Amino acid sequence: MKRNLQNWFPLLAVIAVAGFLGCSSEPAGPKVSVGGEEEHGHSHGPGEHNHDHGEEGHGHAPGPHGGTLADWGGGTFHVEFTVDHAQKQATVYILGGDEKTPSPIDAESVLLTIQDPAMQIDLAPQPLADDPEGKASRFVGTNEGLAAVKEYAGTLSAAVDGTPYAGNFQEEASGHAHGHSHGPDDALVWEGEPKQHAGMTIKLGHHGSHLHKGEEVEPAVAVTRDGKPVDSLKVFNALVTADGKTVLAEEVATVYEPETDEEPAHYAQGGLMIPDSAEAVAIRFRIVPAEGDPVSYDVPIAVE
Repeated sequence: MKRNLQNWFPLLAVIAVAGFLGCSSEPAGPKVSVGGEEEHGHSHGPGEHNHDHGEEGHGHAPGPHGGTLADWGGGTFHVEFTVDHAQKQATVYILGGDEKTPSPIDAESVLLTIQDPAMQIDLAPQPLADDPEGKASRFVGTNEGLAAVKEYAGTLSAAVDGTPYAGNFQEEASGHAHGHSHGPDDALVWEGEPKQHAGMTIKLGHHGSHLHKGEEVEPAVAVTRDGKPVDSLKVFNALVTADGKTVLAEEVATVYEPETDEEPAHYAQGGLMIPDSAEAVAIRFRIVPAEGDPVSYDVPIAVE
């Protein structure tokens, strides 16, 4: 996205939030794609079109990372909102029409607008491993307000190839997991003895003491050198059969999480879906130092 397109963001936020609230005023303005409708600076009241802007985020199953979905451009894109309250961090994934496959976009940021507590956050691109150069399907940002544990409603907006998009989302209390949240059964679990590579001590494991078929596992990697966390690595993970011959979930990149009062510094947020039919599986970790040779490890995990 070109920098001069950032002046779209305030307009996108106003239009999309107005649509969420059911506003029916009609000021003149440029066309904006809001939740699948072409908007001319206004939003339509309920019943004027088949698509009700106030219902965005509803009618979808949870996204592949357990988050809440919004529509961009009538299903051209789906945007998945997840939040980690402990880290005060929001992560948004850009998905294709199937609501599962990453769909990288050329955008400098995604604007997250949350209604209560009121806040706006520019989410920066953090590309996944398979995203092409200059594009990203993941955007990440932090804000102190994200520490509030509640069901969020708001708007996600960005300009993609010169076209502004905006879509509303609404988290639901029933069965909602907030994407990347660490609950009582989401503690760090390290598998096996630490590994040694290029002067680094590497702990490999995952969040959650009970892993279930048909649910997501969040791998975790803690790396230290001389007792200090190493934050300059690129760390990827995939899910494979225990014999290493079949890939069950494609490789994704992780995010470095600094040390907190509850957890050591580690790489995580590269969630992997465990197939319903899985029996013997392993997490494949690939660690790429800024200098030196990469290394991979397959770590078997027990699933229930």
